[in-house]
Amino acid sequence: MKYIITSIQLNGLVNRNLLTNMLNFAKEQGVDKIFTFVQRGRYIEEEIIHPLIAQSNIETIHGEFKLNANLKLYDTRILPQQINPFTGMNRKLSRDYSYILPSPKIRYESIASNSKYPRALMSTGSLTQPNYKEHTAHGRKAVEQHQYGFVFVEVLNNQIFKAYQIESTNKGDFQHLTRKYHSGKIMDCQPEALVLGDWHTGDTDPWIRKESIKMISDLNPKRVVFHDLFNGHSINHHEKGLLLSELRNLRDSRIYLEDEIRKVYDELWFFAEKFKDTKFLVVRSNHDDFMEKYIQHKKWIDDPQNFLFTCRIVARILNEKKIPLEEALLLIGDLPTNVRFTQQDESYRVYGIELANHGHLGANGSKGSPNQFNSLNLKMITAHTHSPKLMENGMVVGTSTYLKLGYTHGPSSWLNAHGILYPNGKYGLLTIIK
Repeated sequence: MKYIITSIQLNGLVNRNLLTNMLNFAKEQGVDKIFTFVQRGRYIEEEIIHPLIAQSNIETIHGEFKLNANLKLYDTRILPQQINPFTGMNRKLSRDYSYILPSPKIRYESIASNSKYPRALMSTGSLTQPNYKEHTAHGRKAVEQHQYGFVFVEVLNNQIFKAYQIESTNKGDFQHLTRKYHSGKIMDCQPEALVLGDWHTGDTDPWIRKESIKMISDLNPKRVVFHDLFNGHSINHHEKGLLLSELRNLRDSRIYLEDEIRKVYDELWFFAEKFKDTKFLVVRSNHDDFMEKYIQHKKWIDDPQNFLFTCRIVARILNEKKIPLEEALLLIGDLPTNVRFTQQDESYRVYGIELANHGHLGANGSKGSPNQFNSLNLKMITAHTHSPKLMENGMVVGTSTYLKLGYTHGPSSWLNAHGILYPNGKYGLLTIIK
């Protein structure tokens, strides 16, 4: 079964172009049902639902509706102008489901769980134009944050579903994967970028790697962005001095820096040669900086197996403008011409969206966090947390690793998820579920 879920405001005018495009999308995708939540309008007395809703065979939903054993639609009855539609919901809603919730804002949050996968909270976006009290500050903020869009859900079986949050422009045009819906017309359109979840060569899940290769092939993005391409298990300062960790790395032959760099080198060349027309961006990340910490703190002097190779790296990065990972890879051989490495604090923006911030560094020397970045007046697609998130001012991708690693215990919000950026400046998460 396939569904579209959106929301409307009472007495709100329908974005007619979005409705037309959405109905075309539904027809092309073979959508079985279209649902809409109904939210309050400007005044409590308003009660009119635009006649186009009924004419378009869109069903209104109140209360809750189960799509499969793991996903529910749930009407929270919050006011549409509420800044964060998820406030308090992670404590109120059942831990057994992921939820699609009503809001004219498009948000995603991964909720930690003891299950194989975390729960997800997703909000819908709106099909109607803003209908708020604009003479109040709260109403004016609501107008600024109003987003047009919907959630497209494919229920594969009673356990597994795929959900895509699709945001349109104010005119009602949108893109989903490689298909653009513009003024009632449907056309092919190449995505601007695919941002991969933290890669961590050596800990990458082989199935996720295979799915990612297929995704690049199918979507043909202009750019592919790598975060944490280098894992750093051979020199991880968090494990130095820990007997069991060091013995396990020795057992698994994960103690040689040069071997690890060679694996990263081979991985980079594999992608660059397989997708010759694609630009690859390697964002400087916190695991890349393991190498600089390893050198700065002179840990390599006590590692005879890495001493000579590290000496060669040191000679290349005395110039602080050099990028340690890039220089280490150049010791192995030449790098592909379609690969670019970004330096610390370098900016790389596409249609106003910052792609070169990994997410580990915050303002004024602090640690980075999605909440901190959300307060900046700059839209960014970051990584680092391994927990996907959609916010007002950006998006966080997930991870490409196994969801359980040696250092992760307890409830987890980690999820395999990439991000996609379109030519209209809109973006969305592509979660990957086995």
